[in-house]
Amino acid sequence: MQHHSKHFDCAFNPAEIAMLQRVLNTACLAARMPRSDYRANRLAKFIIGEFRSGTRDEAALCERALWFERRSEPWSLAPEQ
Repeated sequence: MQHHSKHFDCAFNPAEIAMLQRVLNTACLAARMPRSDYRANRLAKFIIGEFRSGTRDEAALCERALWFERRSEPWSLAPEQ
């Protein structure tokens, strides 16, 4: 039985994983968002979706991630107490 990487749509190579991690880290830092925040999880899913859709350039991915986060929710919104 022969396996092809096209069958495993969710598989990323180590270089891709490292680049996606850098994009997420950069976007979280720019948005002053802790990695433990629910928004970071949402942002990670968006970045992976963009990557799978064909955006493979790191700078372009970072720009798209920041656009998504700005559009999703105001950065300075304080939680209600």
